[in-house]
Amino acid sequence: MSALRKLIPEDNFLETEAGQEWLTESVDDLLCRRHVEAPNPVGRSKVLVSADHLLEALADHMAATPDPNHCIEKILIELVRRGDGGFLHAWAVEAVGGDPLVVRAMANDLVAVHANEYRDAKRESDRVEQECGF
Repeated sequence: MSALRKLIPEDNFLETEAGQEWLTESVDDLLCRRHVEAPNPVGRSKVLVSADHLLEALADHMAATPDPNHCIEKILIELVRRGDGGFLHAWAVEAVGGDPLVVRAMANDLVAVHANEYRDAKRESDRVEQECGF
């Protein structure tokens, strides 16, 4: 029996302390957009799970999971609004079509149609306030 076989039991690797450490590190790698790889003593490491697989799994999950509170949209709007220029902002802009002004343009279009309604309500409010003296 080789030395490696003595270190890694033949049963389920995840049932070992080393297996749990590997799993934790590998999950962290995927969350940090790094591939999970297996070593190769004579060449390039073998990619076991590509970082893109997590994106695809999340996309599938999101497509199958209703979001009645529009949390994803809220996150995107907030990131675009902040405009900090970081990678989160860049991804949010890419997610909404590549134009950072598209969210502002949508907001403008939604609000503009109510301009006269606002004006009339403001006039009435001002009139009542003047008449009552508050």
